[in-house]
Amino acid sequence: MKKYLFTLLLSAQLFADELVVGTTSGYAPYVSLDAKGNYEGFDIDFATELAKKMNRTLVIKDCGSMPSLLLALQQKKVDLLIWAISITEERMKKMEMVYYQGEKVREMPFLFWKSVPDGIRSIEDLAGKVVSVEAGSFQESVLKKYPTVNLKQVEKITDAVMEIRFGKSKAAMADPSLVSELKTKYPTIKVLYLPLMPEDYSLGNGICASDKELAAEVKKATEQLISEGKVAELEKKWKLGK
Repeated sequence: MKKYLFTLLLSAQLFADELVVGTTSGYAPYVSLDAKGNYEGFDIDFATELAKKMNRTLVIKDCGSMPSLLLALQQKKVDLLIWAISITEERMKKMEMVYYQGEKVREMPFLFWKSVPDGIRSIEDLAGKVVSVEAGSFQESVLKKYPTVNLKQVEKITDAVMEIRFGKSKAAMADPSLVSELKTKYPTIKVLYLPLMPEDYSLGNGICASDKELAAEVKKATEQLISEGKVAELEKKWKLGK
């Protein structure tokens, strides 16, 4: 009986020491799969360093899409979300967010295939056109404020690129950090940066936590990683840079 209780206590302790991080592949250079099917990217390396700093065992859980990530956090199936999620005033009202990387964003890139149509100087100028965007993303929340733009939800940014490539969408709205890699992979892409409204500015990328106590612990560990230069080192490795 004592041995059984000890086993239960040991199992509970091991489980408590896990740090379950929700993310999604297909978002290079933040998260992707290598040739062997292993997770890699800035966020994976950062999550690994964060777990070490918190003395926990990292467990990566691929949730498939942004809506699924948010649902997993809400249902507490994961402890944290680390997926280059933009910090916005609206999101901070709904969940705990801890800054870990990136700069304030005041404009957002729109992708076009081969050429940018004349006369587009603002998001309003895309009225009547189909614009693809990742479901549940910061970009989607911005576009929803422009009812004259025909928003089309896709699961991943690569799907949005296919939309513009085959003429199903006129443009695709992307995260600024992905532009360089997308242009390298798809040289035909043309990029146009359009200004955001002040209330839509992004305050960098944040870690979403399941509760305030965990967020405080994550904040302390993250600030240590930043001050030690580890975040800058990983940015250089994955060519993110500030």
